[in-house]
Amino acid sequence: MDRIRWIAWAALLVISLALVGCKDEADVVLDDGSSSAGTPSLEAGEPDDTDEEAPPLPDESEGDDSDPPLLPEPDGQGEPGPGEDEQRAGISYDVTLTGFDGETIAFTVHEPETLVGGEAYPLLLFGHGFGAQRIPALGRDTPLSNQPGISIVGPPQAYLQAGYGEISIDQRGFGQSTGSVRVLDPEIEGRYLVQIVDWAEANLDWLAYRDDNLVLGARGGSYGGGYQLLLNNVDPRKRLDAIIPQITWYDLNYSLNVGNVPKSGYATALTGLSGTGGSFLDEQFVNALTQGLATGTIGDSAQQEFTYHSNRYFCENIDQPGRTVASDSPPPVDALFLQGSFDVLFNMNEALANYQCMEDAGGDVRLYTYPVGHVLPSGGSILLTPPDIRNAGLFQCGSLDEFTLSMNWFDAKLKRDPQAIAYVENLPEHCLVTDGTGRGVVVDEVTVGGTATPAFDMTVAQGALALPTGVPVTLYTAEEQGEVVAGIPTATITIEPPPVIGDPDGDAIIFVALARGRAGQPGNLEIIDDQVRPVRGLGEHEIELHGIAERLNAGDEIQLIVSGTALPQYPLQFNRNLQNTTVRVSGVVNLPLLGVLPEAP
Repeated sequence: MDRIRWIAWAALLVISLALVGCKDEADVVLDDGSSSAGTPSLEAGEPDDTDEEAPPLPDESEGDDSDPPLLPEPDGQGEPGPGEDEQRAGISYDVTLTGFDGETIAFTVHEPETLVGGEAYPLLLFGHGFGAQRIPALGRDTPLSNQPGISIVGPPQAYLQAGYGEISIDQRGFGQSTGSVRVLDPEIEGRYLVQIVDWAEANLDWLAYRDDNLVLGARGGSYGGGYQLLLNNVDPRKRLDAIIPQITWYDLNYSLNVGNVPKSGYATALTGLSGTGGSFLDEQFVNALTQGLATGTIGDSAQQEFTYHSNRYFCENIDQPGRTVASDSPPPVDALFLQGSFDVLFNMNEALANYQCMEDAGGDVRLYTYPVGHVLPSGGSILLTPPDIRNAGLFQCGSLDEFTLSMNWFDAKLKRDPQAIAYVENLPEHCLVTDGTGRGVVVDEVTVGGTATPAFDMTVAQGALALPTGVPVTLYTAEEQGEVVAGIPTATITIEPPPVIGDPDGDAIIFVALARGRAGQPGNLEIIDDQVRPVRGLGEHEIELHGIAERLNAGDEIQLIVSGTALPQYPLQFNRNLQNTTVRVSGVVNLPLLGVLPEAP
């Protein structure tokens, strides 16, 4: 199934990029019969506060009592809209700015399909994933942009036809934007993002405003999800109204170093790409990841830096020397989080943390999962017969597909379209996908912890020669057809050195996975959603395992597998303490057993 997911995802990318430049002349009409170009409930025009000052660093913000810096003067790169009683077809054009540090900031303005004089249009931002680029002017009419999943890649046609303008951004170090990739540093990429939105307000006369504030949304996945949260945290004008961050992170230190064990499979990919000049990843991050690969640990300063480049820093008001979090950060924003259930880089736990933070901030927030994401199968999973790929809902949970959700979310939040508002109001709080075909379950909340299962006690081999497999221990057997286990399992785990010869002050690393054993197929185990959780250090650990969602048949078992290595997610990660060649591992797992639930509609 994992291989099928990879093939399907790659095919989506190839198809959408290969068709750049093709033209689709289809017109879009709103449900009320009006043209998609108009947004009459919005205010046109631009603010009068213009000046050439650059925006301050995010940590210079003084909160609600200070006025934001003035907008720059128009620079002549923006194309004016049509005059009153005139209209013209929208165009796309490239813009470059000089950042505060002398680097080039490149982006493309995609105007709405049709511009009508006197009408106002909401603005969307698009940010690409790591290693990718913006959608240039030639990509304006790329077809298939209304297919679920394509919006992560970025073709804007469907949104332009629906009456949105969009700015597609080359993030720092990618495409035509220069400088090293700082992995969304609030003081660098954050400042760039604010400069781009300031430019839009100063140079585009067709933008929509509501209550004297720009009507602004943002979309994108992975790295293109992270920039949305960053902009929301550092923009002194608090301009974002609606965001759709897909398959993105809450805390990069957790993403890359969960359990204090470097996620070496992805660290290898990132450093390797940078070594070829493919990403120009900043030396600071290359060194941190290289150290993690060589020694099995990432230094404290690098861990702090990863967290600083994360929504967690702002959500939890983390105290780091020389850095200040605005007292009102993050501001409320309506956020639709879409996360991959099989994502082993940014998992469900991170999506739930983002959801909880943004809900606490006061926005309308939802969280759904779908079957794809950053997929890197665990070494213990056994592939079964894959589903028919033609019927696979790779970007949906039940009937909720990514594109329909996205368009209705923006129409409700930015245009305040009544039908879209009704659609959004009827959406569930959460939908968790339970297999690779898009089937799922609707829940009011994501369960953390749950039912305590029988205690386990085992010996686990350590070191480079330890096998990435372990003797499974049965935790639960389903009694009824259709039982659901979905949420964030928790565990209390104690790791002890071997008696007499062991080193009580030494190290230990174990990898914990929950597996599904299907009734009537003894020994055929599947790591649930490919999620493997490392645990490091002797002593007792109270931890969250990675989020899962699975529908069981009667007689299916949930089993625990603990090993001393885990391939391919954690190559080169193992206990290097030669005295602790084995460790005793004992504890209890709490499973989010939800009983029999209906399929998501």
